[in-house]
Amino acid sequence: MITSEDRRLVEEEVVRDVQDNPQFGIAAFKLLYNLLSRISPAQLHESPFAQSIPFHDKDTILQEDLSKEIVKLLDLAFQFASEQDKPLYYSTGQISTYFGVSITTINNWLREKRLSYPSMDNKPSFKQARIPDTAIYKAPNGNETILREIIAEYNCRKASEPVYQDVERVKELVKTMMVFEGNYGGTYEEVVVRLGDPALSTDWKWSRDAEEWRYLMREISGER
Repeated sequence: MITSEDRRLVEEEVVRDVQDNPQFGIAAFKLLYNLLSRISPAQLHESPFAQSIPFHDKDTILQEDLSKEIVKLLDLAFQFASEQDKPLYYSTGQISTYFGVSITTINNWLREKRLSYPSMDNKPSFKQARIPDTAIYKAPNGNETILREIIAEYNCRKASEPVYQDVERVKELVKTMMVFEGNYGGTYEEVVVRLGDPALSTDWKWSRDAEEWRYLMREISGER
């Protein structure tokens, strides 16, 4: 999987090389442009910068525009490469869960292109939108992250969290065990020393409570 960090590193290195050596920049631009024109000519010709660069006179690209135009080409290349990973699609409701925000916020991000993907349409409502995990999320500080990385991080975090119902169940078990400790004035081990082995005791109440007490301790510790 191509990550946002991969993308950032490539863009930074290429831009640095272009600034240091404009001739390299022109050669890199030609290579990327010609490669993308073979792989995805429709996307290339529909891109915003296509009209700003003379197709048959690329040697005349101004140096100050070179880095900017190469970054745009790289962006298209990364989008195409990401699309080849067979993206999974999600609803706005699912995406809102991964980000921890409302569906309205997700719709706003889509309209503002803070969450974007190549095939998205400009429309007032994204209610039925199916968003690929190759979409790009742009944070307020300008940093960009591929959506699938955010989803993977969410799933990893949730996997490490205890299930809510289990936590509540353990709390109830602990409460019940504390009742036994309060009634008998100590821990199970301390009470066994004082009252003796419940399995051999003639005190039916102590034998019954001890059995339940042991069950609670096994459940709390995760032993079955």
